[in-house]
Amino acid sequence: MTGRIVLGFSRRSLTAALQFAVGATLFSLGVNGFLTPARLGEGGLTGVSLLLHYLTGWPVSALYLALNVPLFVFGWVAIGRSFILRTVLATLLVTGALRLTEGIAFRVDDLLLASLYGGAFLGTGIGLLFRSGASSGGIDIIARFLKERYGIGIAETFLVADAVVLAAFALTLGADTALYSLIVTLIAGRVADFVQEGPLRAKSAWIITDRPQEIAAAVTQRLGRGATLLRATGAWTGRERSVVLVVLNRRELAWLKQIIRDIDPTAFVAVTDAAEVLGEGFPDAWS
Repeated sequence: MTGRIVLGFSRRSLTAALQFAVGATLFSLGVNGFLTPARLGEGGLTGVSLLLHYLTGWPVSALYLALNVPLFVFGWVAIGRSFILRTVLATLLVTGALRLTEGIAFRVDDLLLASLYGGAFLGTGIGLLFRSGASSGGIDIIARFLKERYGIGIAETFLVADAVVLAAFALTLGADTALYSLIVTLIAGRVADFVQEGPLRAKSAWIITDRPQEIAAAVTQRLGRGATLLRATGAWTGRERSVVLVVLNRRELAWLKQIIRDIDPTAFVAVTDAAEVLGEGFPDAWS
């Protein structure tokens, strides 16, 4: 038993380390390979590093590390040692990857293509870093502090930071550069979400029906998915109803709808996104 636990832990650690290394490499290739040759940027601290690089000629890797150092000190005091240690490790690896890939440039004549490629590389790298449990530092530290201390949403902090950085690009390098840099930022965010959550993002179906047992049985037998039976009371009618909760992937949703139509066409169904599902039936959930 102990051997299996140790082996499983080692396998997860190896997977995380591989994702960590590949993520940092792809991130740096997105910056040095596509953004720097086209003089494009993105939001966040990476965007600040790129803007300063264009204005001063100093290496992006050195600027990225230098900008992170005061945030490390702030985070160490304001947030805690555990979070900052992981962030420092991730930042050092990204800095090293940026330094090693400085001579690599994939010259793309079309700025739109350069922004799309750059955003895809950055997003894939960031997504893999997040999957490995790492943080990219920078604005992450500020967002974490504002969330814990003042309850300000992390998404709102990133939105404001990105807007400020892209406005700086518009004022110094022109509106066209800022627009393409916005495309980079949007693509990177979407790709990062896709990589982190996986291609089979799950769905939660809440089915209010008078025939819960039959629907639950059909879901189990025909879809091979589990179902949870809940009791609910209508706020207006005061009537007790049964609710069947089913979590499944996108491909199975059409089959579930057909099952409901066959058994209880009068059922009320609400389908929502489940950004992450951990447990049986969803492979690699804990990796």
